Amino acid sequence: MTQTHQQFIKVLKGYGFSVSVKDNKIVLKNAIPFQEIIPKEHYANNLPYEKLVLQGKGYISTEALSLLSENNRNVILLDNHGKPVTYLNPVMESLTATNYRIAQYDTFRNPEKCRYLSKQIVKSKLESQIRFLKLIQRDEIKEAISKLESYLADLNSISTPIQNEAKTTHIYFRAFAKIIPERYEFHSRNRSKMKISKNHATDVINALLNYGYALLAGEISKFINGFGLE
Repeated sequence: MTQTHQQFIKVLKGYGFSVSVKDNKIVLKNAIPFQEIIPKEHYANNLPYEKLVLQGKGYISTEALSLLSENNRNVILLDNHGKPVTYLNPVMESLTATNYRIAQYDTFRNPEKCRYLSKQIVKSKLESQIRFLKLIQRDEIKEAISKLESYLADLNSISTPIQNEAKTTHIYFRAFAKIIPERYEFHSRNRSKMKISKNHATDVINALLNYGYALLAGEISKFINGFGLE
């Protein structure tokens, strides 16, 4: 049976959640207010979740951390605003991993390679944003699509593409806000007038974006560490 999204990720939150080990089983205890606390036990190799997302005031034992890591499970710790605090990923330790890290350090000593990687990252991000906005097919975001396409076309002629990333991000989320119903009060990913950090959610859409980005960052971190990179 194909795992659902809920089975893939387990969120533990509230005051008093815990992740511990009993009889060689991982014991998960949620602490959502006004819900009965029913601990769930699983052998680590049969744990139906690839990721555990922890938020609130609780604890996780070092034994549980070790067992989860040994069985290729990831742990993501969020603060109260949904911002990632830390990730636990299994580490690849081998001669191959060491060689990968050496190559990684050599790459970041080479300015030309760094510029190339920066351009590829920004290029992929812009292409993804443009593709998503085009799928919406709304007249009010056509101008934003045109601007993003212009930045994409000029990317190869820009020596420091990261400098334009903030501008394109602003354009994208202004367009994104236009497709969200007004009742959700989402105006921008970064409300410049209020000087609110994007990591501190002020509405449900920002909260969902924080959660989604945290999971995505955890997935990226898993693969980076899995290959022995830093």
